Amino acid sequence: MHTILSIVMLACCALGIWSPLREGLVRNLSQWGPMALMLVAMADTTVGPGIFPGVVWGLILLLTSPLPLVLLPKDRRGGMEVHRSMSILTMFAILVTTLSPGSSGAIHQAHAHSGLGGVNPVLAVALAIAVIAYSIMVAARSVRPSGRTGHRRHAFEPVEALSSAGALGAMILMAL
Repeated sequence: MHTILSIVMLACCALGIWSPLREGLVRNLSQWGPMALMLVAMADTTVGPGIFPGVVWGLILLLTSPLPLVLLPKDRRGGMEVHRSMSILTMFAILVTTLSPGSSGAIHQAHAHSGLGGVNPVLAVALAIAVIAYSIMVAARSVRPSGRTGHRRHAFEPVEALSSAGALGAMILMAL
């Protein structure tokens, strides 16, 4: 089951990167870059070789979570930038609250989502549920036509928002 949930989580995260990436490789780096780091952290801590300890990935995610907001001019910010930041922050919260304590002889303990052992796991799950609800709200809001033209601004926003909900849902299930 862990393998299936890991595949779903990674596929959803990769799908979520597509929307900001298609808006410009260099121009939109502040949007897809932190999300790509989140994908690498997910892969490394769940199915990868464990290049970095989970706590290092947690620190990287915590430091990159505000980047989608602070590196974008205020006139270009919207709901998706907040959504991206919240998704990265939630990944951080789930990651650090599900870290398995290393054995005394272990040099490196890979994060394996072995259960909710750690500090404040209930808060991390509550945050994930809140971000899932926000993701659904962002997706529903972005489906509605905007302005006088009646066209949606970004056609892939609902897919990106729902992919985040899918990744977080898979992470919650893996942590249980």
